[in-house]
Amino acid sequence: MISSLCACAQSEVGYLIVDQTKTPWGHRFYRTFTELWKSPYGIDSYFIIIREEKPSFKQSWVVVSVGDNIFNRVVYTRLIKPTTADFDMQRYAISAAKHVLKFLLSDYLKVRSLEKQM
Repeated sequence: MISSLCACAQSEVGYLIVDQTKTPWGHRFYRTFTELWKSPYGIDSYFIIIREEKPSFKQSWVVVSVGDNIFNRVVYTRLIKPTTADFDMQRYAISAAKHVLKFLLSDYLKVRSLEKQM
């Protein structure tokens, strides 16, 4: 399996968006997500993995997870089809980006602050 990577260096480490999709419509979702994604200021050293589960010729589940080298959490899942319109694909990518952002701004910062206290 070959994964596409979109690395953005806002700091020394930055963040990484990994494409583990398998179908053309999964790749469309990945491209739409990466075009929309803007990393929140002050949060770096994380990765986003976009993968597909149970792909078939009719549909597949897109799963978006966020984490670092220790912690990884699924924050968004969506059933997509080859006939998904560009408008709907953009809505799904926006929704996924909102879920990722919410996770980064709340849960991820909590986990990081707990790690620093230890």
